Amino acid sequence: MKKEPSPISSMTGYGRGVTETSDGRVSVEIRSLNHRFLDVSIRAPKEFLYLDPELRKAARKKLSRGKVEIFISLEGKHSELVVDIDRAAEAARGLTRVAEVVGDQVRLDHILAVGDIVRSGDTSDPQGMAEIIMGTSNEALDRLLVHREEEGRALGLDLFQRVSYLRELKVQVEVLAGSAPDRARKNITDYLKKIDLGGKIDPQRLEAEVALLAQRADVSEEITRLQTHLDSLEDNLKAGGTVGRRIDFILQEIQREVNTIGSKTGLAEISSLVVDFKSELEKIREQAQNIE
Repeated sequence: MKKEPSPISSMTGYGRGVTETSDGRVSVEIRSLNHRFLDVSIRAPKEFLYLDPELRKAARKKLSRGKVEIFISLEGKHSELVVDIDRAAEAARGLTRVAEVVGDQVRLDHILAVGDIVRSGDTSDPQGMAEIIMGTSNEALDRLLVHREEEGRALGLDLFQRVSYLRELKVQVEVLAGSAPDRARKNITDYLKKIDLGGKIDPQRLEAEVALLAQRADVSEEITRLQTHLDSLEDNLKAGGTVGRRIDFILQEIQREVNTIGSKTGLAEISSLVVDFKSELEKIREQAQNIE
């Protein structure tokens, strides 16, 4: 029975958690995009910014790569507005001095723009609310993981199909490459027959040089390594987990072998297949950039 490939995780995803409390609603939204490393940014109400380290720690436990943005909002029953009159007065005095210098007037929107003058009322239990925020954030992270795995499954199916196509191309290259040394020898021999060397070249030396040029057209080792890299690529896709960086390295190795095959054989038929191989390889590379 054929083994089903394990899911890989995409770095693209979205998760949301919502908790209703006696003070109102806690909402946490998390979105992620592809990134070389794990880059977490957090936007939270000012009174809960101290949770930043704990939120980052929670993200690091569940994610290894991606640009992750966490948005936390509180709304509802506790949102009675509190006005900081002292701060408003201080802002007004400062702005008035500036206005006198530039010949302008101070308006209410100028004062409010200073910030922290009007805010929502405090919760009845700040510590309890902090715990709820962390719980809701973990819920959002779990849903983000589910979404990333769903995206990863679709990505994995596409990549498996593309790797199968690369294997087909490799077989065609292998068939043609088998005759490359003999064809190189024949081309060189035919060319030498057309020119008059006047017996100036030692026949044994000439045969040795022809054999060397034919040997240089042999790409059997490159094809063997190419097969190994394709096997490794498929094995890593099946393994799942955080294989993005490893896959990127394998793709570089495949590219190197394909380039060598194209340059060594010099056959037009193989050159055409190499172009197809590189085109498909580039599509795989673009897709693989989103693997965690």
